[in-house]
Amino acid sequence: MESQLGNVEIYPPSPLPTLRNPGNNRKAKRGMLFDVPWIIILVQFIVILALVLGLIAFFLTRSESSSTTSEYSTRTYQNFELQTISPSSSPLTFRRRFKTSTESPEGVDFNFSKDLDPVVVPVVPAEIITTTSTTKSHQSTILESVNSVEVFENDENLRAAVFTSSAECSAIGKSILVRGGNAVEAAIAASFCLMGAMPNKASLGGGLMMTVKTKNGNATTIIARETAPMNADIDELKKNPELTHVGPKASGTPGTLNGLYRAFQKFSSNRVQWKHLVLPTIQQCNKGFKLSEDLKKRSSAPALAQFFKANVQKDKILCTSLSTLLTDIADYESPLDAFYHGETAQKLAKELGGYMTASDLEDYESDMSSAICSEIDVDTKVCGPGSPSSFAVLANTYLATKNMSNLAKVNDVLRSSMGLISKIADPMFVKSSKKYTEELAKTSKRSSSEAKNLAVNFKEDGSTEVFVIDENNMTVSVLLSLGDDFGSLIYSSSGFFWNNKLRYFDVKNENVPLSLQPGKVPTSLLSPIVVVKNNSVFAVSGGSDLLGLVHLLRDITHRNYDASKVAPSLFVQNSGITLKSPSNNKYSITGY
Repeated sequence: MESQLGNVEIYPPSPLPTLRNPGNNRKAKRGMLFDVPWIIILVQFIVILALVLGLIAFFLTRSESSSTTSEYSTRTYQNFELQTISPSSSPLTFRRRFKTSTESPEGVDFNFSKDLDPVVVPVVPAEIITTTSTTKSHQSTILESVNSVEVFENDENLRAAVFTSSAECSAIGKSILVRGGNAVEAAIAASFCLMGAMPNKASLGGGLMMTVKTKNGNATTIIARETAPMNADIDELKKNPELTHVGPKASGTPGTLNGLYRAFQKFSSNRVQWKHLVLPTIQQCNKGFKLSEDLKKRSSAPALAQFFKANVQKDKILCTSLSTLLTDIADYESPLDAFYHGETAQKLAKELGGYMTASDLEDYESDMSSAICSEIDVDTKVCGPGSPSSFAVLANTYLATKNMSNLAKVNDVLRSSMGLISKIADPMFVKSSKKYTEELAKTSKRSSSEAKNLAVNFKEDGSTEVFVIDENNMTVSVLLSLGDDFGSLIYSSSGFFWNNKLRYFDVKNENVPLSLQPGKVPTSLLSPIVVVKNNSVFAVSGGSDLLGLVHLLRDITHRNYDASKVAPSLFVQNSGITLKSPSNNKYSITGY
């Protein structure tokens, strides 16, 4: 009886059992966790989670389910499998995917380590190279004093300046500076303007290279050069190389708009909206641009008759079709969607009818990186882009000829330097090219095995430049290009010419740095440069004329130079900006 009564006494709640046997209390609490209400809550949670995951999966696959074409295409090129993801299934681009992956497109693993041996560059006779020969009188001339280039267009020193080959476009660039915009924004506005004023050299269907020096001293380059379409038929082009010069199959995927917008995203002053950089060109397109001398000379070409008939009135060139597309580019929340995505991209690809597809446009992305800077004199350096630009050849040639007084020899060394370009290629495909160009730009030495003709003619007549320096010493050099003048001669109904950049590949030879590969960027002579002296900008220039740029650097470092050949540039002297250029060329500079 006593034991039974004792058992009864411990059932009511009492502190004593808790103190004497705490394990019983814990077991009771654990039991409550598995009561029916908790099981119901757990089931509800699982059901809700499954619904959420199902909705996410539905929206991710919705666009794919409506596609009538194959979502993925896979091709193998030189033991590397490239998977092109359709535009509807992923926003990732081809170049961005492989820039962030551990793998990169593989060709031949070229090794240029022996090409920078400490061997003095030999002077190669001019007749070995197939270039315009120097006259005898010039060959025997030794200039011992510094020549001077003509300074014109502005009588007073400017605090901020814009330079283009069009007075209207220089004025538009200046208007952005006056509104509080910086040098990059002014350069973007001027670049859009040149698409209307000089459609034979600047185009949404082309590409660009840009070097930016910010006021804090950092130098950045943007390479928005065209890429080879993924469907480029290498065998067809090898049999008929002329297809890379004229016609729809000569065009690569354009990068101009992508490069301009990426520059705006990175360097925006937050004082000027994107649309304000595009609207001035739209307005000017409807008014008309002054017909340039270049366009007048080509107005009688049969292949361009339809373009001139539709767009030229008296001495004005109109660009109403271009203004329609630019209106979309100005108004879209993401301007790239107005060109590279959706119906517009499909229309452009179908209209061109070449190798390029809407997927190529969707996948396009420009490359942004730190500039290469080379010491050219005491407290003086020149900065420009790495491969596939030939800036490294420019810097190397200057260093190799720095102490030469005979200008004929300087020109000969430059001709012999052209062979170096054969080893400069898209670093995503020729991995050794990046290191090679970085080292080449900082030395005057290289091997003597470069005296050979190039398989590619790198001349780019269809290019033009924009140079800007603002009050805060931000400096921009932009080089816009279609390749040849008027590019591939194919004119889009959207108001621009398509490029012919596939001709800058070596289509006759495979397994060489310059060979054509899908997704690859062609090598270029274009070199947008900024010269920094005593940590401040001293000059900004650029172009495809390496000889003119070499003479410009000789002028800057007070060597003798040929004033008739020096490349146009903006100089900063005594806190004022002036334009220096050969007097036989006319350019437009404006500022305040």
